[in-house]
Amino acid sequence: MNDLALGREGTPHLASGSMTMHGRFFVVTCFGLVFLNFLTFLYHFTGSTIFNVLSNSTSLLLILWSARHVLIANDRSYFYNLLLALACIFTGASYLVNFGSFELSDGLKLVSIYSFYVAGRGMAEQIQPAEKRCIYVLAALPLLFKAIGQTQVYTGIEYPDVFSYFPNTNTAALYFSALLFALSPWFGNKVLIAQFVNAAIMNRVGPALATIISIGLWSFFPLRPQIFVVIILLACASVAAYALGALDRLMTGLNAISVIWSLDPSTVARMTTKQLIDLTGTTDMSAFFRISHWTNIWQIYSSLGLGGILFGYGASQTGILTVLPLPPHNDYLRVLAEYGLLNCIVFVVFVFSIVFSLKDRAAKTMYTVLLIYFLSENLIDNFTSMALFFSYAGRFTSPKWLERNSSGASKKA
Repeated sequence: MNDLALGREGTPHLASGSMTMHGRFFVVTCFGLVFLNFLTFLYHFTGSTIFNVLSNSTSLLLILWSARHVLIANDRSYFYNLLLALACIFTGASYLVNFGSFELSDGLKLVSIYSFYVAGRGMAEQIQPAEKRCIYVLAALPLLFKAIGQTQVYTGIEYPDVFSYFPNTNTAALYFSALLFALSPWFGNKVLIAQFVNAAIMNRVGPALATIISIGLWSFFPLRPQIFVVIILLACASVAAYALGALDRLMTGLNAISVIWSLDPSTVARMTTKQLIDLTGTTDMSAFFRISHWTNIWQIYSSLGLGGILFGYGASQTGILTVLPLPPHNDYLRVLAEYGLLNCIVFVVFVFSIVFSLKDRAAKTMYTVLLIYFLSENLIDNFTSMALFFSYAGRFTSPKWLERNSSGASKKA
């Protein structure tokens, strides 16, 4: 397999030569995701369940494809292979403990993020132009659907925020964030500008705020004298903003959270919207319901016996067990409550170890957006986004990839 070369703009391209069978993981994965999203397009456009069955089958084949490459990987990471093995064991144990109350497809989605990462890391092949074209197609499909179609699947008042064939604009923003993460070797810091455009189009504060926090976080490291000057200036600006009343909305939100914490979730569920507004002093009910729901989830989980604490109460059972029939909107809490403490420890170690292995600033920032966004959404459910994030994270953190890029940068210098 030929080495990766760097163009005049630092853009990765192919050296001469053809792919071997062991160099097709990313190309086949990207083509598979395009086919999967095309089937999703047709499912939402027609409402025919046959396309849903085909798309689910395609997802399963892609998981098996990644599992195959875990087994044949040239460069093995014993640490991440161990995490993958532990995730399989603990998820399987959760399935057995909660037999009959466990959504197997959700369990596969969770395990697949480890599989895609280990496969991507072990098969860190050179970037193919076909991948870039596939990512462009993946970006175009939901926009095309938005222009010409209307979903026949997400209907009714429970889906007030549908975007294209995504259930809401949060998951759509995540989807485009994953595409930008995969494109970061080509475009560098330009993907961060595109991320703000993504947040603006989706009209979501969350992705923009997560991006700002990520940029700020990695601007502080490594620590330099200028950083302390910036910290002092930010502190002064915060004091001034508080004095001028610019933080009134934030303070109102914090006061609302303190009120929520003191209420029983069943009490919240019986209250009307007007009563909630009068009680909290704000019309933003999103944070209110999230905190109330998380409190209810914790009450249920913490009351379980030892088996429940270790292995959870079953994948996709939160909406059935809680007062509010909703998923957790927090993937860290979701893994803890539905899959158990052991799975949660492995998950947290896994996702946070990756961020410290990423060297490219744009990729590290976009991945950190994902880690922050895990706190407020159900992202593991989004198969395409997770497959892109973790397979490309595997590639970007593999020793072979880092060696190629460092040697390419040295030659350019």
